[in-house]
Amino acid sequence: MNAEQINAQTEKEQVESAREAYRQELMGNFNPQKLMVIRKELFPSPRDPAVTFRDGNIAFNAACIKSLESVVYVNLYLDREQKYFSVSGCNANDKQALRWCVAKGDKRSSRRMRCPDLTDYIYELMGWDKKCRYKVLGYLIPYGDKLFYVFDLKYPQIFNEKPKKGEEPLDENGEIIDVDTRTGYFSEDIEHTFGVPLEQHESETEVTEIDGLVNIAMLTGPRKVNNSTEDEGGD
Repeated sequence: MNAEQINAQTEKEQVESAREAYRQELMGNFNPQKLMVIRKELFPSPRDPAVTFRDGNIAFNAACIKSLESVVYVNLYLDREQKYFSVSGCNANDKQALRWCVAKGDKRSSRRMRCPDLTDYIYELMGWDKKCRYKVLGYLIPYGDKLFYVFDLKYPQIFNEKPKKGEEPLDENGEIIDVDTRTGYFSEDIEHTFGVPLEQHESETEVTEIDGLVNIAMLTGPRKVNNSTEDEGGD
């Protein structure tokens, strides 16, 4: 081995030694209990199951519909204390069955479910602005022999709705200001925290009971839940 090779080998060993020393330092300082789990909501994707609430209707996106294979009719639930909205599949003959998608042959697509009484209640419960729509990610959770999609209403992605004619915002010259209806944003409590402590994340992920869930039809009354199609599609 010549001098150049010896120097190269020595430099390599020094680099590896320095890396190992730093790794040992990290091991001494690392404490998982101090970690914050970064919120998935900050990385929205059309491939993520979600529900969108508008003033007057709700819609589950295609990813959500696709995940619950062959499900056409569902029960909707609300946990008013935890602020959880939930959905699970049910039989078409179920007394509270609601059709959450358009089914044609073996294909299913999203649809808007018109339900102004329900959205009025949820907007009031959450303190939401009716000039906005709210998109909430869903998490598939097994419970007993059923699968539930659970949506935490406390962490929505917010979108401005197109203003009604005559209600458009104006600039200082009286010109109509274009409202961005495509770009979502988050409330300050989400933007400025970026995550939750690991212990809190683990406790929120572990669902041990669903006693707090109330069937939506029980909440609003059977007459008030209208599942007629307004139009197809959802964010």
